[in-house]
Amino acid sequence: MPADDLFQRYMKAFETSSEHTADCLACQADDECAVGAPLYERFARLQDAYRQRQAQQRRR
Repeated sequence: MPADDLFQRYMKAFETSSEHTADCLACQADDECAVGAPLYERFARLQDAYRQRQAQQRRR
């Protein structure tokens, strides 16, 4: 997986999750809806992967 691809997927997941939350009262109240929960989970997984990769690169 190219490095830029991970960052692009991470940023797209952030954008998608943020856009959903802006329009969803349940998600705004920290009570994720059936649509918002998987969007946020994808964002969180990609964020973790990106941060882990950044940490590994700093150790080199």
